[in-house]
Amino acid sequence: MKQQMCGRFLNLKAFHQLDLYCSHEERVITLSELSRILPPSIAQLELSTDKYLEIPKEVQKIYSTYRPTPLIRARKLEQALASNCEIYLKDEGASPSGNHKTNSAYLIAYLCKKDGFKAITTETTGNWGIALSMAGKEFGIKVICFLDEESHSERPDRKPAMEKYGAEVVLVKPDNFCTLKDPLTHSADAAIDYTRKTERVCYIFGSVYNYFIIPQSMVGIEIKNQLSEQEKYPDIVVGTCGGGASLLGTASVFLADTIDNGRGTRIVSAEANTCPILSEGKYGLYSIDSNKYYPLLKTYGIESLKEGEYIGGIGSTVLASSVAFCHSKGLIEVNQFSVEDAKKAAQLFYTTEGNRIALETGFTMAAIIKQAQENDGKIIVANISSGERDKQFYT
Repeated sequence: MKQQMCGRFLNLKAFHQLDLYCSHEERVITLSELSRILPPSIAQLELSTDKYLEIPKEVQKIYSTYRPTPLIRARKLEQALASNCEIYLKDEGASPSGNHKTNSAYLIAYLCKKDGFKAITTETTGNWGIALSMAGKEFGIKVICFLDEESHSERPDRKPAMEKYGAEVVLVKPDNFCTLKDPLTHSADAAIDYTRKTERVCYIFGSVYNYFIIPQSMVGIEIKNQLSEQEKYPDIVVGTCGGGASLLGTASVFLADTIDNGRGTRIVSAEANTCPILSEGKYGLYSIDSNKYYPLLKTYGIESLKEGEYIGGIGSTVLASSVAFCHSKGLIEVNQFSVEDAKKAAQLFYTTEGNRIALETGFTMAAIIKQAQENDGKIIVANISSGERDKQFYT
């Protein structure tokens, strides 16, 4: 029997009530001001402090075609590690786009269409663009994806995948943005330049913000329900931290339990050593673009990525405010890994369990392995995404 899909999102912001946004004059931004750059429904979602938010029926209908996603136990990986921990993996690769970003894409496309916009612009390293392209086609709204040339070179299949679902893809040349911080900022600035010149087009950033993170809470809620059926509860939750949405999608409900009643699940964030956003980031006011288009976020940030191998979608120099808040309160730990660590972990998972995972998910797997080797008899959970498009990284 198929398990029932959850009908509500969890909003972690309700547990700390931070004013996430400031204007560039460093005063708290209002809903009316935020609605000037975001569709009103998304601006309202961004600033909401409600603990639970109902999922629109039109979006629930789409979710019901693939949710709840499977929760699998990685017994062969446990055996290979000689660990007596139980490792449970939420397979977000079962979503239409093969990763967790689908959850946000359908809600965002629906709200933009409902508010009367004719197109959405966004930045992407590939996976977010594919997810939003699918959602745009579903709800009849055009999607224009700005893709940096490094990501296109490393993952050449992403552009045609987006175009397959009707998206327009604009390649962003790095030499036009040589003073900027990272590929996502390059692409965000290009998308914003386009948006400013075009009527009834909204720019949506595919990470970091509450409107993107809230739909991801379904992942953790489903994990909690699925484990509850086995009378189990996680001791350790692991997630990859770039902008923080994947981590919070898995961890929010368990962080809420800790804040509400002291349950005490350990939350472990895996990050790339070339993007040490949690371990080395500084608290302050940051923007995801250099054009002063989006308001400032109260969060952690770093000046730039360190030189190293390509790390895809986890290469963010700005972090979700809720992750920064929880880390500052000691609720989130950090494990740092190299690209080589991530590839080795992904390869071990493939040789034991027979599934490829995305490059970004390799960092999560490295942290899972570390925690399983360092702990006894614990229940460890994480979400994984498909790596069928990432074969080139493991051959």
